[in-house]
Amino acid sequence: MKISYSKHADVLYIVLSATANHCSYVELPNGIITRIDDDSQQVVGVTIYNFMQRMEEGERLSIPEIGDDLSGAALLSQYMQAS
Repeated sequence: MKISYSKHADVLYIVLSATANHCSYVELPNGIITRIDDDSQQVVGVTIYNFMQRMEEGERLSIPEIGDDLSGAALLSQYMQAS
């Protein structure tokens, strides 16, 4: 896993796996972008825009824990139920 932050853009990048060749992107209802491996359907990356702004405003971000079902369908379903 690799985590990086761009202060200039206020974007947090989380890379869970760098091995995916072809990916789709899904924007969750809370504005977080997930990158999903087209072959395995597993989430391989997460992008959070306005990260520091969200933190300063006290927004709670729900990010899946290691060991959770990280399939794209399961992640989207989880967020749709929370909305």
